[in-house]
Amino acid sequence: MAINLKQIIKLIYQKKWLIFWLTVLGAVLAFDLAVMQTPQYKASFEILVIQKQVVGQDIYSISKSAQYICQVLKEGIYSDSFFEKVFSPNQVAAADFPIQVKERRQEWQKNVKVKIIRDLGVIKVDVFHSEKEKAKQISRATADVLEREHQFYHGAGQNVEIKVLNESLVSQQPITFHLWFSSILGALLGFLVSLAWILRKKPEETSSLAGSGSSI
Repeated sequence: MAINLKQIIKLIYQKKWLIFWLTVLGAVLAFDLAVMQTPQYKASFEILVIQKQVVGQDIYSISKSAQYICQVLKEGIYSDSFFEKVFSPNQVAAADFPIQVKERRQEWQKNVKVKIIRDLGVIKVDVFHSEKEKAKQISRATADVLEREHQFYHGAGQNVEIKVLNESLVSQQPITFHLWFSSILGALLGFLVSLAWILRKKPEETSSLAGSGSSI
């Protein structure tokens, strides 16, 4: 027979201290994990992708084309060739990034977040780094490469123009992790794990345990 709601409530009451301590443990572990993370500065800029109108092309087609180019540029930013352009001798030194290509790609994707604002042809790029000046340098170099080298990635030639809407702006303080949010999420996870633990038995066993009034 299936366990009913009344039995579940009774079992939860019997195991309330187990649920309480697992919930607290989840909150504490999540809080500690968030605190141990290295705070980083964020440098952000925005660019506008302008798709020049061709004779006979309607606004809807231009908008869709601009969105496609934004997506192509987003993928281009994460490419090895783009990374090499940003960290060329004339831009920024790549000493902070791994030498191995696979590890370097992962680190680059971790430190650079690209968001496309659809229907507007706008791309927002956030660069994260533990050093404020480095975050600023990488952000400016990324914007510069996009402005100068964008044709290499989309192949639309002179029909596409890139303009920087907002220059790189760096946060005055390191980006702090949401400690309260992390703690609440950890507590919720601990609570769910505790419920799964006490309800892991077969319905017959759980019903028998609820009826016996046993507790931890």
